[in-house]
Amino acid sequence: MPYGIYLSAAGAHVQNHRLEVLSNNLANINTPGFKQTFSVLQSRHNKAIEDGEVSANSGTLADIGGGVKIQPTMTSFEHGPMERTGTKTDFAMHDKNSFFVVQRGEEQFLTRAGGFVFNSAGQLTTTNGDYVLSADGNPIQIDPTNRYEVNDDGTIRQNGAAINLMAVRPENLGDLSRAGDNLFKPLAEVQPVPPNERAVVSGFLEKSAVNPTMAMMELIEASRAYESNLRLIQHQDQAYGNLIGRLLKE
Repeated sequence: MPYGIYLSAAGAHVQNHRLEVLSNNLANINTPGFKQTFSVLQSRHNKAIEDGEVSANSGTLADIGGGVKIQPTMTSFEHGPMERTGTKTDFAMHDKNSFFVVQRGEEQFLTRAGGFVFNSAGQLTTTNGDYVLSADGNPIQIDPTNRYEVNDDGTIRQNGAAINLMAVRPENLGDLSRAGDNLFKPLAEVQPVPPNERAVVSGFLEKSAVNPTMAMMELIEASRAYESNLRLIQHQDQAYGNLIGRLLKE
């Protein structure tokens, strides 16, 4: 493949990747607790340099750039705006480094989406049916036939007993891996948030952290860059076709 076409094809590929990431962010502008992702692009050396045939910065033709490549996407854990809902089983955290803990099957996940509900059995769950864990590590369970109340600080009370939602902090936010459904899987140990540092509030939801205006502008920019790379491929293909046609005539 001619080198120029290869570079343009690599550019189109990474811009298409950016479009997918940005489209996913825009699709979640109304998802509570959603954290946007960013595509990470990195320039790459010429193939001869990657193969060790020549050294970088040699000043030769082999030192021409090798286009761009895609690195794993990154997640921004910027705090989303708080929205008062008035629903007592909606919970939010003022601390951007803390997470609720939910259980799906035998696995535990972290989430910032605090839109929880009590099911008919009196279990507090996410909208997807995952069990919300209490500070003692067990699924939160109340007697659905008796009255309960939820304090502003997120404490659930029934029959004189108080239940606090589990709140944890990873040592490093980079240790969290996306697991789908607005959940994160911790790749390292997480620590419970001390009682005096809990920032849980009831009746609020953390909205999506995606800025729709910025995301739309980036989507337009990535779309134009993608189209530009495709046009470059077409122009180069036409130029090579004309050159080959001339050579064949001679």
